[in-house]
Amino acid sequence: MTNNNTALKTNEVARPKRLPRYTSYPTALEFDVLDGARHDEWLNDLPKDEPVSLYFHIPYCEKLCWFCGCFMAVSNKYGPVTSFLDVLKLEVRALAKKAGTLKVCHIHFGGGSPSILEADDFKSLIDVVRACFDIDECSEFAVEIDPRTVDRDKIFAYAAAGVNRVSLGIQDFNLKTQEAINRVQPLKLIEENMQNFKDSGIDKINFDLIYGLPFQTLETIEDTIKKTLEFKPSRIALFGYAHVPHMKKHQQLIAKHSLPSQQERQAQFELASDILQKNGYKSIGLDHFALEDDPLFTTFDQGKLRRNFQGYTKDGSDTLIGFGPSAISSMPQGYAQNVPSIKTYLEKVTAGNSPVVRGLAVTAQDKMFRDVISTLMCYFAVDPIKIAAVHAISYDFERELSDLNKLIDAGYMVRDENLYSITDEARPFLRAIATIFDQYFDQSSDIIDRCIHESEG
Repeated sequence: MTNNNTALKTNEVARPKRLPRYTSYPTALEFDVLDGARHDEWLNDLPKDEPVSLYFHIPYCEKLCWFCGCFMAVSNKYGPVTSFLDVLKLEVRALAKKAGTLKVCHIHFGGGSPSILEADDFKSLIDVVRACFDIDECSEFAVEIDPRTVDRDKIFAYAAAGVNRVSLGIQDFNLKTQEAINRVQPLKLIEENMQNFKDSGIDKINFDLIYGLPFQTLETIEDTIKKTLEFKPSRIALFGYAHVPHMKKHQQLIAKHSLPSQQERQAQFELASDILQKNGYKSIGLDHFALEDDPLFTTFDQGKLRRNFQGYTKDGSDTLIGFGPSAISSMPQGYAQNVPSIKTYLEKVTAGNSPVVRGLAVTAQDKMFRDVISTLMCYFAVDPIKIAAVHAISYDFERELSDLNKLIDAGYMVRDENLYSITDEARPFLRAIATIFDQYFDQSSDIIDRCIHESEG
C-alpha cells in the first residue's frame, strides 16, 4: 500500500451514490421494453437436457420493516395471499406448457416473506411445481424465512416438500435497533425456530445480518455476531444497509441521526468479519461467510462460485426462471422481468397473458464482460485477457487496463502477468472497481474518485 494522497481514506467518503451490485450484467437499470412473445421464444429454445433453476417471488409481508429495500406489499389479511397463490399457480402451469418439463437443480423462494404462506398452501404450490417440472434431483431447495411468521407446522411442511436450506432474516439481535427498524424478534423466538428446524431435519441454515442500521455500534455488532456464533449457521450474509429514502419512502421513518457514519459502518463490517473468520467461517466474496464443510465454500474453493439475483451461489445453471411480480428470469439469450405491480400481474396472468414487460437480449460481448465482472465480484481478482480468449472475442481492454493501472499506482490493486487482484485494503471498493468493465456505466469520472466518493464501504 503506497503512502500517497490517493491512499484509502474511509473517513473522507462523501455521500455515496448507488453503485450496481452486479447480481446481473447488464444490470436491471439497462432493461427496456420486452414483450412476452420474445420471452416465449427464449423458453422454447432452452436445451431440454440442461437443468434450470426456479425462483418464486412471494411479495407479501404481515408488517413493514422500515429498512426494507425489497419489492413487497403489506397485507394484514390472508385473503390477498390466497388469491395471489391461485394466479401464481396459473403462471407456473402456463410457462411449463411453453417450455416443457424441464429438469430443476435449484429452487429459491424469496420476497417479501415466503414464510407468510400457510403450511397447506405451500404444499399445494409445490405440488403444482412438481407436476410441471422434474424436481426429483433438485440439489438445493431454499426458502427465505421471517422468524416472526414461521411456526412448527410450516417448518415441517417445508421439510416434507423437500426444502433443505433456509435463510433466516435476523438483521440484528439488539432490541433498540430492532425497534428502530420496526422488526422486533426476541432471541427466544430464534431459539424456537432453530430447534424446530433441527427437529424437522433441515440442517442447512443461513443467517442474514445487516450492518449500518440505526443505533448499531461496535459493541452491539460484536454482541450480535457472538449470539450468531452460538447457533452456528452454515452460512452468514453480512449486508450493508442502504439508506435510500428518496427511493423507498418508508425509510424516512428511520431517523438519519441514528445511522452510523461511513467510517463507523466500515469498522462494523471489519469487526464482524474478523470475529467470524476467527471462529471457523471462511470469507466468500463481498459479504458472505461459510463454514468449511458448506457447499458454498466448496464451490468457492473449486473456483466455480457464481453470482446471481440471490447473491453468491453454487448454482451452475445458465437458466434461472422467475415467477411472481417483479421476478427476473436469466437465460442464455437475455433477461426478462415480470411486471412489478401485483394488481397488473394478477390481471395479466388471469387473462392468459405473459407477465413479462421488461428485459434485455444479451450480446456475446455482454456475456464476456458478465464473466469478467462476476469473477471479480467472487474472487477480488480477474484475468480479463484470459476470459476474452475463452469467449473467442478480440477486445483490447485499452480503457479498462488504463484504469486498472491507475489502481495499481494507488496501491488498490496488484498485477501478476494478466491477473489483476484487489488489495485487502481496497476490498470495500469492489463494486466501484467492477464498474471499470461495465460498458453501460458512465465512465466520465476518474476511477480513483469513484472508489473514494461513490463506494458504500
